[in-house]
Amino acid sequence: MKPKDQILARMYVVLTLLGLVPVAVAAQMGRIVAMETDALREQAQAQARSTVPIPAMRGTILDRDGRGLATNTARYDLALDPTVKDFQEQADSFFDKLAAVTDVPVSQYRRRVATRSSPQYVRLHDDLRPDQYDQIESWDVPGVILTPEFGRRYNYETTAAHVMGHVGAEGTGLAGLELAYDDTLSGTPGRRIVRRNRKGEIEAYVGGKVVQPDRGDDLVLTIDLVRQAALETELQRGVRESGAAWGTAVAMNPNTGAILAMANVPTYNPNRPGAASDAARRNRAVTDRFEPGSTYKLVGAVAAVEQGIVSLDDSVPVERDRQFGRVDLVPRGGDHRLEIALSGISDYPTVL
Repeated sequence: MKPKDQILARMYVVLTLLGLVPVAVAAQMGRIVAMETDALREQAQAQARSTVPIPAMRGTILDRDGRGLATNTARYDLALDPTVKDFQEQADSFFDKLAAVTDVPVSQYRRRVATRSSPQYVRLHDDLRPDQYDQIESWDVPGVILTPEFGRRYNYETTAAHVMGHVGAEGTGLAGLELAYDDTLSGTPGRRIVRRNRKGEIEAYVGGKVVQPDRGDDLVLTIDLVRQAALETELQRGVRESGAAWGTAVAMNPNTGAILAMANVPTYNPNRPGAASDAARRNRAVTDRFEPGSTYKLVGAVAAVEQGIVSLDDSVPVERDRQFGRVDLVPRGGDHRLEIALSGISDYPTVL
């Protein structure tokens, strides 16, 4: 075969193969359309689906008598899927009633629906009150979507602030009991399935499937609100009169060890924790270390009584003054009594 004929033969083979490529592509497309359409459609829908969390209501913090120290404030966002079956039949009455409840003109709601970017989703109103939510939910209108948002409120503001601590913007505990018992108080969020567009924006709520949230558990304290308020008042007065920079105090039940009150000065308002300094938010009764001072003298006195060495009515001889190392140990106020009853032992230094 001449070289020219060889070149032509090769060209014919290449052209034939190139001509078969579109045929193979068309055949593959036909096979996909005929056999895999449903599977691919489901895969595409699954990739476009996402979930929107539904927040759980946080548990309440109560004092020993059931007073709400930390409670929840609720608000609700209202959205609508106007393509849902039977909505159009109730649309006029729904917009009229909604306008009356929210004091927003009917025309504004209709304009939002008419100019919506998604065919199956439009936000109508944010920050509905609980009473407004109850009214709208009672209408049972198809396509209405109510989503809750919860905030935290500390009803007595600075009272017991360091005991309770506070939560962050996401509702998670950041300090105090809110942090220590965050898992107990938080509950379990729910979820709702949605479909998003290429921009990540919600286009529709798919199928209406909703997993409801579980509310967090309540926390009942041994704190007594009345004793707490009294302790804080007295501590503030003591710090002010003594000219101290700060103070801390704890009131306990000596029989059980239950904390009845715990106070710190300076203090802060947990409703606005960002407005306070780190020092004001510090719970020194828990975080700081202190030498026991005269309170520890009770340990030696109780040990002596329990071992029968002395009784509560006995007097203990005390030297007029004594030197321990380079430190002179003398009774408080320079009182040089020669003996002391156990009831007055706190007036004298103890050396172990």
